[in-house]
Amino acid sequence: MLEKKTYLLSRATMLLSNSLFGMIIIWWLQTQTGKSSLVGLTNAIFSITAALSIFYGPIIDKHSFKRASQTSLLVQTILLFLLAAVMFWLSHDIVLTILISAVLSMCDEFFSPADRAILKESVPSKKDLNSLISKLSMIDQVVNIAGTALSGVLLSLLIAGQSMLVCSCLSLISIFFLYIALRKIPSTKPQANDTDDKTNNYRAKVFSGLKYIRQNRFLKYYFWSCICYSFVSPALIILLPKLADKLGSAGLYSTFYLCFVGGFLLGTLISGKLTPTVKTISYTWMLSTIPLLMMIFFLSNWLALSVLIALFGFLTSFQNILSESMIQITTEDAYLGRVLTTIRTSTSIGGPISSVVAGIMLDHSGDQILIILCAIFVLIGGINMLFAKEAAN
Repeated sequence: MLEKKTYLLSRATMLLSNSLFGMIIIWWLQTQTGKSSLVGLTNAIFSITAALSIFYGPIIDKHSFKRASQTSLLVQTILLFLLAAVMFWLSHDIVLTILISAVLSMCDEFFSPADRAILKESVPSKKDLNSLISKLSMIDQVVNIAGTALSGVLLSLLIAGQSMLVCSCLSLISIFFLYIALRKIPSTKPQANDTDDKTNNYRAKVFSGLKYIRQNRFLKYYFWSCICYSFVSPALIILLPKLADKLGSAGLYSTFYLCFVGGFLLGTLISGKLTPTVKTISYTWMLSTIPLLMMIFFLSNWLALSVLIALFGFLTSFQNILSESMIQITTEDAYLGRVLTTIRTSTSIGGPISSVVAGIMLDHSGDQILIILCAIFVLIGGINMLFAKEAAN
């Protein structure tokens, strides 16, 4: 049913467009205003739209996943062209630019869960599903690197408005590929199977996704583990440039990032061939604390740090990919949109707080304490997953 090669092309061009959008809008705001506080505020808005994903679930589940993904990507593309026009002709209208960017970010939070939910109904085999999710994760990492590099080239050769126009065209190409990839998939809405789905109370529909998670043993424990992990990722993002700066080389920042991505990609090659189980998710989750803690002893050794960061990325890929497969397998179609958006909220909720706290800690408490706290949060998440029900497999 799903034309996989075309779908992967659509995913790659869409992610490239999103990656460019993030880099371009931040650069444009910085150069137009010279205010890092405004850039930080914009980043916070993007984080908030992700953290509020739980409220988007009922809308996604009300329509077919195919229609939801196509419509949200279409609206996103229109807004990208509008944003390019604003940059060309209304370059000083900062408020309008941030407003459009916020709506754009929200569109992506609709698209991503719907796009992921399509996989379950179009790839019936558990093994094929896990393999496809592995390939998508590889594309995510590779495209993020390509987007970072391409944004630098575009912004050095073109003005921001022209670069945003390139971004818009990539999004348009992604729509073309997506429509081809999904043309054989019927636009059917998952059937409701209980009274919660039949209520007109929007608040009840929003929290029915959370209720469903609480009634599913794997999802319940995974939800709380994700909340723990949501405090870790932003802290590590802030930690890496600090470590590179202390070692006296800005180039090490990109080196550390590439090491993580390289380790993650290697992990996806292996995890894509595995059968997803709760035990594998739990053990790799807990094992990832080892390279984190070992970093404390090698803060002045860039080579050892690079290896440990790569190992952390390697182990992280297992929990990410296998958990994604488990979510698809254990969730009923009628709730999949709400479950995915609720999980998205849990993975993002700690971001704004963690970013602020990590910055303060790095300025006053040193790197070691932050690393130890991150390792503790990761370990708690992994131990928590041990209590999830294996029977789901």
